[in-house]
Amino acid sequence: MKIFYLFLIPSLRFPFSRAESAGSVFFIDSSTHQFLRIQSSNDVAQSDSMLLHEVGAAVSILLGFAPPVTLSAAGSSKLNEVLVPNPFDRPCAVFMLEVSGVDDPLVVDPKYAFFSNALKSSIGLGSSKVDIQLPNEEEISVISLDESLGDYTEEEMNDFASWLGGSYVTDAIKTLHGVLTIPLANGDNVNLHMSKQVPREFALKLFALSHNIRKAMEIHEDSSQTLHRPAELIMGSFDGIKALQEQYDIDDFDKQGMRLLLATLSKIFDSLQAV
Repeated sequence: MKIFYLFLIPSLRFPFSRAESAGSVFFIDSSTHQFLRIQSSNDVAQSDSMLLHEVGAAVSILLGFAPPVTLSAAGSSKLNEVLVPNPFDRPCAVFMLEVSGVDDPLVVDPKYAFFSNALKSSIGLGSSKVDIQLPNEEEISVISLDESLGDYTEEEMNDFASWLGGSYVTDAIKTLHGVLTIPLANGDNVNLHMSKQVPREFALKLFALSHNIRKAMEIHEDSSQTLHRPAELIMGSFDGIKALQEQYDIDDFDKQGMRLLLATLSKIFDSLQAV
């Protein structure tokens, strides 16, 4: 599956009126096809600051649609510097995730291969939300990653752990109070004790994200069998790290949370590329 990835990182330390930027956006190219002009094999490449409506225009273009008529000449110039100028070669599938509560340095980890195809841009002041102008529903399939998890079983938790390359050990006394172990890129393992509220809530946010991704892959499989295959926009948000910060004013917690999220995103990246 040729798919393009965007990670939106809203500013977490200051309101828009005080911050130099409202956050960052990371454009991550497909591992099998180049849609970005700028690539770096070592560090994440940098581009000029963008407004969120320009990010939205980039998404429209990547999906194979024309940019909105409201896009300024300056905005169009920025996109020409970022995207390969070939309107007949677009991924027509975009994965967009907003991650709140994160400092930029925590996002980029060279141990994860998908950052070798990344381009970072700061989000300029004056932005409020990503406005993606889409055509009628027959031409686009919009899949939300924000659907609530609902009830789950220990078997599903075990499947989630196995998918991440980890394990889930059940509790002998109480159901769904076991220990979820997730391996990190540096070789360490993180144990999340499901009997404790905060680790359980964070683990379930990761679980919900992976669960919704699997549903998105099933929808993709179904749509790929149709005669007219629509463009696909897979989008959602993740606030698990922000929740950790609200519970613990300790730097290590959000760092560990970001490593766990990156481990999950790495598996998502591999899974989507394999479809």
